[in-house]
Amino acid sequence: MDTPKPYVRTQERHFSAHNMFLHAADLALEEAQKLEPGWFNQALVAITFSAFAMEAFANALGERVATDWKDFESASPIAKLRLLADQLSVPYAKDLQPWQTLRWLARLRNSLAHAKPQLVVHTAEITEEERADRPFDGPDSDLEKQITVENARRAVNAMREIKLLLSMKVDAEQRFGLYSDGWSSSTELRDVT
Repeated sequence: MDTPKPYVRTQERHFSAHNMFLHAADLALEEAQKLEPGWFNQALVAITFSAFAMEAFANALGERVATDWKDFESASPIAKLRLLADQLSVPYAKDLQPWQTLRWLARLRNSLAHAKPQLVVHTAEITEEERADRPFDGPDSDLEKQITVENARRAVNAMREIKLLLSMKVDAEQRFGLYSDGWSSSTELRDVT
């Protein structure tokens, strides 16, 4: 009886975490926009994962575009993106989109990662009617005030925009895994004789 000939399958994938992070941010943004209980946490997830995507995208692109990218690993995400934009002949204008939002996102990411306690005091004069009708919610910290659905939307959209803008400046053969996650596979019959 003939033994079946073995096949060899080779699969290849250029993994970059920015695609995973941005997908998570998209899903969280969808939930946050429903404004149902838990929307704040979903907005926080969308913003945080957009910030993660920013850093991971800069690293994925930098590995392909910049020589000696390891020299820039400790730089801020904005510094990395500015360097890459310059190398790819993409104008950087700090007060225009998407750069303005990305700069805000980088600062917020640092505030989240290195959060400090804050005594929050809010004093207001209210009427008897307001006192009777108003639920007494705790006052928001400076950090919490930035966690909004609109800011989550801004963060996700800015990351999508910069990913498209910079990815399309890279040669097509270097783009695999940058703009979208994917893999390739091939199978061949192996001759064992």
